[in-house]
Amino acid sequence: MANMAASMKGQKPELKHYLRSNKLPDVYEALLTGLAVMCPDDPLQFILDKLRCLKENGMEELNWDMFVEDYMKPPNKVITESNLDFIFNLDDESMIPTPEMYATAYGHYNMSLKNMCFSAWMQYYLHKKKKKMAMEKKMTRAALHHAHRILRVHLNVWRDWLRYRKGCQAMAYHKLKRIYFVSVGIVLFREWRAVAKRNKDQREYFERLERGENVDDEETFGQGDGDAQDKLSGQLGIELAVKVFSFLDIADLARCACVCRSWKVIAYHSSLWNRLDFSKVRNRLAYGVTDLVTTKLLSKCRPYLIHLSMRGCTQLQSSTFLSISECRNLQDLNLSQCKGLDDESLKFVVKGCKIILYLNLSHTHITDASLRTISKYCHNVQFLSLAYCKKFSDRGLQYLSAGKCSKKLEYLDLSGCLQITPDGFKSLSSGCNMLQTLVLNEFPTLNDDCMMAVAAKCTKIHTLSILGSPLLTDETFKRLANNRNLRKLRIEGNQRISDLSLKAIGKNCTDLEHLYLADCQRLTDASLKAIANCSKLVVCNIADVVQITNTGVQSLAEGSCASSMRELNLTNCIRVGDMAMFNIRKFKNLVYLSVCFCEHISEKSGIELLGQLHALVSLDISGCNCSDEGLSSLGKYNNHLRDVTLSECADITDLGLQKFTQQCKDIERLDLSHCKLLTDGAIKNLAFCCRYLTSLNLAGCKLITNLSIQYLSGVCHHLHTLDISGCIIITDKALKYLRKGCKKLKYLTMLYCKGITKHAAMKMTRHVPALKFSDDEIPVYYGYK
Repeated sequence: MANMAASMKGQKPELKHYLRSNKLPDVYEALLTGLAVMCPDDPLQFILDKLRCLKENGMEELNWDMFVEDYMKPPNKVITESNLDFIFNLDDESMIPTPEMYATAYGHYNMSLKNMCFSAWMQYYLHKKKKKMAMEKKMTRAALHHAHRILRVHLNVWRDWLRYRKGCQAMAYHKLKRIYFVSVGIVLFREWRAVAKRNKDQREYFERLERGENVDDEETFGQGDGDAQDKLSGQLGIELAVKVFSFLDIADLARCACVCRSWKVIAYHSSLWNRLDFSKVRNRLAYGVTDLVTTKLLSKCRPYLIHLSMRGCTQLQSSTFLSISECRNLQDLNLSQCKGLDDESLKFVVKGCKIILYLNLSHTHITDASLRTISKYCHNVQFLSLAYCKKFSDRGLQYLSAGKCSKKLEYLDLSGCLQITPDGFKSLSSGCNMLQTLVLNEFPTLNDDCMMAVAAKCTKIHTLSILGSPLLTDETFKRLANNRNLRKLRIEGNQRISDLSLKAIGKNCTDLEHLYLADCQRLTDASLKAIANCSKLVVCNIADVVQITNTGVQSLAEGSCASSMRELNLTNCIRVGDMAMFNIRKFKNLVYLSVCFCEHISEKSGIELLGQLHALVSLDISGCNCSDEGLSSLGKYNNHLRDVTLSECADITDLGLQKFTQQCKDIERLDLSHCKLLTDGAIKNLAFCCRYLTSLNLAGCKLITNLSIQYLSGVCHHLHTLDISGCIIITDKALKYLRKGCKKLKYLTMLYCKGITKHAAMKMTRHVPALKFSDDEIPVYYGYK
């Protein structure tokens, strides 16, 4: 076949054309394929047969596997076209390799060699790099391991050092602890010795009084040894000294400034003069608060004055108000009960003090012109009190609602302003719709039309006080309840309000915190059931609501308000009994409770249960059936009481009060008025046990003598309020004891004390700021025979 292929080379193109046109290569391919696949025994006869068949069928059906049986046909050609072209030399002579083709082939071969070499070098490089990275990782791990070993060594050294230091500290701590306990023991022993010595002296003092021995009038009653020194400026810093001086009023600061230079520097500190309250010293000054005093003080402190109160200063004239107008930083101004204030004076004030936030003009003679001035110049006022100002009208409220301050006004007090009509309230509500607190006390002409106008526009009101407004009905409170913002509501003396109002309030005002419903006779237990689900209710006052029974209190105790209730007033709820006291125990956080004149509360089942209210601090059981046994049980179970009122508990004797005071030694305020069986022995035990007593009422205790006052003066040096009205046996000598022993006494009431002379009472006024005295006949309601 190779010879054939060689012989075909160099032939003429006509021969090649002849072979192609007659499909001789295809015939050759088909015959060779059949011979190669079929492998016949007689190849020549096979060729003749197939050529004869081809001649009969024609060249159109010629195919390379035409001469192969169907079951033996191979999937691919046995003889490729390249082989046929090689045999018959059918390739184009242009396909003979040229020098350029040899150059290209050489370049391709050279590039292949380069690629092969580069690949081999790349593999070598990557292998070396991988090996180097592995070595770096090993070195890094080795370095980290070495660092950890070093850290472990240092940690062991530090741990040993720490154990050593802790041992030293523990040893030092035990030594210091021992020294501390020894020092504390010494201090406690000294204090105990001082207390024991003082108790012994007081006991001997009481025994001498009981034996009737004369006590030297010059005795100091434990007031010190007279070695007082001025150590304030030396031992305290300026900040602490100023803090101490901040508890003094204007008159005391002026006196302290005259002591020495250091005190003068402290007394004139600017932080002490940003608040001036002349109402506290108006009764202490010889000529009262005058223009001379106020202008002098205001001229000195006007740069830093922020709060100023002139309440009750009736002698002030225009010069004072001109001085106030120069205090540019003033934010809080109280001119209540200043009779000299008029429209012109107020104009000077508000034009100068343009940043006032709180303005109190109650009980003054201002007119509509003043309200117009306020609306024009006071752009930032948030608190405004016009209580009992009788001379302004509805037009003044129109000025106020149209001014620039109307959108910032949050608190308004119009108590006692009976001249205001429903039109005035409409004007007020249309402009001042940002009001949050509205006070309308003692307003007997207030009706539903007025409140409807307020409720329609002032939807942000959360505090409303309408004491003494008997004309309001359920419609007003239903409308107010729709605003859902009500948190504090105070109503008193309204006989038209019923359970319907409280149902609406309890349903809509779920954030109610303070509820005052005194003397609303139509309210029943259904009202308490309605407000029982106000989970934030803190104060509930239903005094003089006589239809409230044990069932209402039970509903209140079983509601969601039981956990938040802190103050409950059931005064004169005459149908409340022991079962209510049993349910009141569920108020775990109750701090104040008043059950005055609840006659159905028994001593054993009622008063004793109150002792289980461990959070209770203030208790009022005036007029209840409480005797020595109940009082003793109350003190046994609750020794945290601070304020107790036992007025008109006629069955309490010295023995019961003695047991109570021995158990409740932290009593600060105690009312024993009209406990007619109490004697000097009860006051002796009270003074000895309750040494921090600050307020005591002994009015109507007719068996009290000077000896009781001597007991109190000798021990209770914190006493600042005392009422001995109706103590007819007490004489002038008792006032002498009070002057020497009770230096902090500020309020003393001595009505119907026939044993005290007017001269002694006038002498006592120099030591007690607020003193009431009369030697009139004992009234009938005191019950003296």
